[in-house]
Amino acid sequence: MITELLSEIDDSAGRAGLLDDGARREIRRATLTAVCVPGYQVPFGSREMPVARGWGSGGLQVTLAVIGEPDTVKVIDQGDDAGVNATNLRRMIAGTEGCEESTDSRDATVIQTRHRVPEQPLTAEHVLVLQVPVPEPLRGVERSTAECDRMHAEGDYAAIWVSLYEDLVRNGVITRSTGYPVLVDGRYVMATTPIPRWDVPRLHRSPHLSLFGAGREKRIYAVPPDTDVEPLTFDDVPFEVEGGHEQQCALCGSSDTFLVEGGGGRTICSDTEWCARVAEGDADLEAHAKQAPLHLLPDPARRVRTAAPVTLVARPEPARRPVVSAAEWTLQVAGLGKVHGLGGADAVAGTGPEHGTAISPTTGAIVAAWDVGFDVAPGEAVGLIGESGSGKSTVLRCLVGEESPTAGVLHLAAVDAGATDLFTLDAAARRKLRVDVLGYVQQDPSAGLSLNVSAGGNIAERLTAAGWRSYHAIRQRAAELLDRVEVPLSRMDDPVKTFSGGMRQRVQIAKALATDPALLLLDEPTTGLDASVAAGVLDLLRGLLAERDVAAVVVSHDFAVIETLTERAVVMQLGRVVEHGLTDQLFADPHHPYTQRLVAAARR
Repeated sequence: MITELLSEIDDSAGRAGLLDDGARREIRRATLTAVCVPGYQVPFGSREMPVARGWGSGGLQVTLAVIGEPDTVKVIDQGDDAGVNATNLRRMIAGTEGCEESTDSRDATVIQTRHRVPEQPLTAEHVLVLQVPVPEPLRGVERSTAECDRMHAEGDYAAIWVSLYEDLVRNGVITRSTGYPVLVDGRYVMATTPIPRWDVPRLHRSPHLSLFGAGREKRIYAVPPDTDVEPLTFDDVPFEVEGGHEQQCALCGSSDTFLVEGGGGRTICSDTEWCARVAEGDADLEAHAKQAPLHLLPDPARRVRTAAPVTLVARPEPARRPVVSAAEWTLQVAGLGKVHGLGGADAVAGTGPEHGTAISPTTGAIVAAWDVGFDVAPGEAVGLIGESGSGKSTVLRCLVGEESPTAGVLHLAAVDAGATDLFTLDAAARRKLRVDVLGYVQQDPSAGLSLNVSAGGNIAERLTAAGWRSYHAIRQRAAELLDRVEVPLSRMDDPVKTFSGGMRQRVQIAKALATDPALLLLDEPTTGLDASVAAGVLDLLRGLLAERDVAAVVVSHDFAVIETLTERAVVMQLGRVVEHGLTDQLFADPHHPYTQRLVAAARR
């Protein structure tokens, strides 16, 4: 069928049918792209089919585009090929495309289905077309389509792993049935809507071509023959299908099929064709038994105990990350500059403390920071202090990768032994560093946490992004970190939105430390907190920095915060460094008038 698609893509001109020539070619091209990139959602341009509700315009479009006169079509609607929708669709396709029709999966070459993969084992001669209501696997965890596209492009599926983690926490099992997420060909996560979990294993290395069509979203994606399709599941929590070991169809006696309620407390085969053929003795039961996922039926002994408390166990201290040498730096930044607006370096003249403005007199651009440089040694904390508009937060955003600098270089000893300028990396690489190397604590905890997710789930997000796949290890690590930041373990599974501001900040700190980062970046960590709560957070941070020997950059407008947490400080005003040195010396004997004002404010 793939070869036929390729050879016939431009040979359909003048062909009668519901699809015009342009739409047919567009869908065929999109289908070929989908086959070449398994699991990737390919957009296509075509009007929706004027068909009855429930007929699945996306699946119908794909079927009409790939089918030809030599083919035989079969249509399944929720396991039944004798229902009104299935019958009318089958007749319409056969009548308009000149192909044959059948209700026997063995005779069909193109099978359009909603909700089921046929129980009849399919072969390389079959094309399975699925009508898809919701193609985007990230829909439940991310609203922005642009962000979904980015996550797919970067293979960033931590949010889906968190949704599975939260399901296990609440229910002890993953309850999702249709739409269970799978990893296709080791690259793209795909939603298996509309089929149940029972059919998911039958997509793995299947001999037939599976095509998924979503009419409303105008997306097509595919699973070619012999392609790996692996359900997302934690290493220590087995994937399960629906059903039970005592299941049996009340009509044909099958115990290795997907069953549905049949009324009167009975369960019957979902696939009515297979059920009838088994009852008539016209089915290859041996071939079917080989593909039935009976080994994946639920086993209560292997399930997660939702009420089981997390027991903290001793954990060895992580090995220190390599640095250039024992006496050198963890972070080194030089010549950092950021100009918002036109002119770049040419806009800098006439700005800064000596001119009393950050606005370029020549271009009107804002010189948020210029010629900023400092380093941080292993185990040292360096502070950036200044009033609002001083440029300290801009510097931090450039360090963390949220902004691209106009000038400067940035090196981390933990990345290529300090040889790579991180400012030359693309946005995707910088985001990966935020998982592997950097810990980032934002001023507003709601910006660094998912408020509808539990405290443990927020830490699980960072751990799964870093590649952790053991549910119990993630639970243990989350409990250990939450205990260290003094969040009661009894609240571990509560949504963060139910926490106070101070407790949210503690959860954010625990999340930032989850992967033992080489560098911790703290942006106004106590702003907005009550004085007593802020004091507790500062005590916590001071203890964590001391015990973990982690390098840190602390941004604050409050000299008291900088004095508590840092050994050295950099004072910024209107985008420039006006003074730097040991924090206690700056506090005891400030030289620059601006620093003197900041110290005076802190002493009040």
